[in-house]
Amino acid sequence: MKLAAASGLPAAKVELRSVDDTDYLLVERYDRIRRSTTGEPTVPERLHQEDFCQALGITSEMKYQREGGPSLKQCFSLLRNVSRTPVLDLARLLDAVIFNYLVANHDAHGKNFSLLYAGLGTENLEISLAPLYDVVSTIYYPELSQNMAMKIGGEYSSARVLPRDFESLADEAGLGKPLVRRRVPELADTVIASLKKIDIANPVAEAVAALIRTRCENTRTTFRS
Repeated sequence: MKLAAASGLPAAKVELRSVDDTDYLLVERYDRIRRSTTGEPTVPERLHQEDFCQALGITSEMKYQREGGPSLKQCFSLLRNVSRTPVLDLARLLDAVIFNYLVANHDAHGKNFSLLYAGLGTENLEISLAPLYDVVSTIYYPELSQNMAMKIGGEYSSARVLPRDFESLADEAGLGKPLVRRRVPELADTVIASLKKIDIANPVAEAVAALIRTRCENTRTTFRS
């Protein structure tokens, strides 16, 4: 999560804390804002959030694409139809997909992407893509699935994804192939540089960082060859 933020992706703020030798992750709520009127103290306001499964009318038990859950094509189409700023949000979603691929987060399913609703009434309603809030390098854990929750192009296995699969994604998402193909190694460069900006003091974090660096190096070589 910190690597995503350091790489320029909107992401929930997180901190590692510990109680009685038990580590835990503290996540700051991003679905709360504070509003104020002239002369009055600020008051907290809850923003409505709807994950992509909910927005697409898909039950949570079917959050994985293989089980009937959302595909990336459906996710991009949803944003294009409802976002107040679709150009911005489509670019943000593309970066999120690429980032999840680079860090090998295979659990990026339909409930791990959400819409935020701000404003009152239908006329003033502003819908936008929520920041990333659940990013894990699942490939580090051998007991977890090695298949991605949503396929890229024709592949569920991130190890088998090639540039042509991202070109297929571009077609499905209604994005330009050159833009998508160029963005993958660009973000790989950014992630490698951003690894130096974050504090990596935990042995597991060090191993995950090394894994991510290798994936990014291999990806940019593949896309620029």
